[in-house]
Amino acid sequence: MTTSAPTGTIVPTNEELPVLRLSQPECPDCGGPVSRNGGYERHPQGCQPLRVQRYICANCRSFSPTHPAVADDHHYPRAVTQLATTIDVLTDSSLENRQDVLTIHYNVRPSDQQIHNWCTEQTAEIVANDLPVVSGVFTYDEQYLTIDGSRAYRLTVYDELLRAPVAETIADRCTKETVREFLTTVLGEKPVHVVTTDGRSDYPEIIEDELDAVHHRCNFHFLKNGEKKLRNTVFESVRYANTERLRGAIVWSEFKQVFAAQSYEAAVRRFGAVLDKIEQLPKELRTAVKDVMEEFDTFLGHLRHEAVPSTTNNLERYYGHTKPTQIKRRFRSDEHARAFLKQQMYLRTLKQGLMSRERSLSLGRKLFPAVSIEQLEPLFTESKQRYLLWRDRETD
Repeated sequence: MTTSAPTGTIVPTNEELPVLRLSQPECPDCGGPVSRNGGYERHPQGCQPLRVQRYICANCRSFSPTHPAVADDHHYPRAVTQLATTIDVLTDSSLENRQDVLTIHYNVRPSDQQIHNWCTEQTAEIVANDLPVVSGVFTYDEQYLTIDGSRAYRLTVYDELLRAPVAETIADRCTKETVREFLTTVLGEKPVHVVTTDGRSDYPEIIEDELDAVHHRCNFHFLKNGEKKLRNTVFESVRYANTERLRGAIVWSEFKQVFAAQSYEAAVRRFGAVLDKIEQLPKELRTAVKDVMEEFDTFLGHLRHEAVPSTTNNLERYYGHTKPTQIKRRFRSDEHARAFLKQQMYLRTLKQGLMSRERSLSLGRKLFPAVSIEQLEPLFTESKQRYLLWRDRETD
């Protein structure tokens, strides 16, 4: 049977079942005349049963028209599968909840495995975004997932200036070699100027030696770890008197103000003042100050160059939006997890990515095939709308 069968028309008849036939029968391959060649019944879910007319071309082969609402070799209408996948893209609902929605809207109830299959597609081990260019200014982070009851890791590279994910993958273990292979594969052929990460000790070597780029430490993670030490090892310790705790908290607060400085010069002055009082800090916190002293630009380089991201917060927010922790980010399989990441990557890029309307529409139709630009534009963030307005003015 040909793979290019045209869409047919459902025609009522005097028989028990209507007939799906072509209004102007001709061969879809050669355009020649065809003759009727029997037929067969179809009983799609959620649609009226019908009889499908089969045709045959003397020069080619037999074929049947395509159902206007149900794809060939499928049991459910396209509207049902599209609603199921749209729910998967836009919400964090369970498979059972999706069954309920389909039952209410279309009076069909596919199995949870069927819905899982619709929301799963074969992808490469590394799921790459469809970006026209990259800025060279990236952040990198990981997130825990649960796949088939086992812990896994989601590795992500995010373009800070384009405001879009670059690539993601799923790994069983998050070793140094795993991170190295992922980063060098994703960024090895791309321009890389700076990568901001958390404080894991493996990252500087990979980024500086393998990618020949600048490594920047995430201020948020760094200060958060310091706050944890202050709370757990100083405030709750019996070794320190109240006056020592108070002095330590004051100096630590001044140290935090180094990262809040509005200029590089102001940060240098504030840090110098902290160094004068370093002996007042509990020894558990002095290491953090010494780390900054040894690699000042690794922590404060964003004050020299405005484009350098000071934190990985945009990537963290992307994680929070795509799979909230309330259901522990559970997936049935690696394939489902990667398919979900691909969907969320496209959705994030569609809503926030700084790219043209045409490219946004092309990306949107990979998620929602029948969507129009008028339907998509309300999804754009304010920053993307301002960017598109600027593009419009540039072309005028």
